Amino acid sequence: MKNTILLFSILLILMVSACKEVDQKTITTEEATVLVTEAATAYSIFASTQEEGTTAGFKSKNMVKSAETASDDYPTISIDPLDLTTWPKVITVDYGSENITGLDNHQRRGKLIINADNFPGEVGAEWVITFEDYYHDNYEVEGEQTITYNGPNASEHPVYSCTVKDGVITSPDDKKFYFEQQTQREWIAGYDTPLNFCDNDYEITGTHGGKSSDGYIYSMSTTTPLVVGTCCRWIKEGILYIGLDNYDLSCEIDYKPASDKGEDSCNNLASVTVFGETFEVNLP
Repeated sequence: MKNTILLFSILLILMVSACKEVDQKTITTEEATVLVTEAATAYSIFASTQEEGTTAGFKSKNMVKSAETASDDYPTISIDPLDLTTWPKVITVDYGSENITGLDNHQRRGKLIINADNFPGEVGAEWVITFEDYYHDNYEVEGEQTITYNGPNASEHPVYSCTVKDGVITSPDDKKFYFEQQTQREWIAGYDTPLNFCDNDYEITGTHGGKSSDGYIYSMSTTTPLVVGTCCRWIKEGILYIGLDNYDLSCEIDYKPASDKGEDSCNNLASVTVFGETFEVNLP
């Protein structure tokens, strides 16, 4: 689910061109561009740390069973205490002090500190993630992120609740913006092979919100579930709504537009609707 800064900058250009008659006293074009870019950045970063934390969880269970003191590759994973019976455990995911590039082409450095009360495949397991000098694509990340395993649903799909509390992101040019999240992630494919990451698909619903570096409060919600794949660059399908509280500005993004008839669900087609006008776009 790799929502990029460039994508939302492109969307903002379309929004501004479509809405020339909107009263610009509500929010300036520059402020709107900053807000949507920051919202997209925060969404992408915290979605990524959810994936990184869950991946570390499944790796840590195998490490404990084999009594490995640390993983051999980067990021390194360490577990304290290293046994099968003592809880809670502290799991440290260490990317090092210099950026390393992951399989998803994002750069990371610093540490994820995970306080876990059980392995992620156990019903009720709660993982609380905090950040130590952690950077994602040179954005500093702070706050508290919680992943809770709710167990399988009626379709036997694993379901996780994901929250972000007091999320703060500082950009490379030292601007701070804020993010909160309440989502549910249903693991709809690949759950029976948890260490084969590229066959994993998730369906995500819920709400997100925050405050831009200019002080504007915004909200995001999934009006239809987003379907994402761990190894797919783009959201496969679903509709995401972005609104600015108390201001006349809104945007709806459909990641599987009507013209998308291809067999490959991992593609870069999307449509954007702003104030009733719809544009089809090719995502970067």
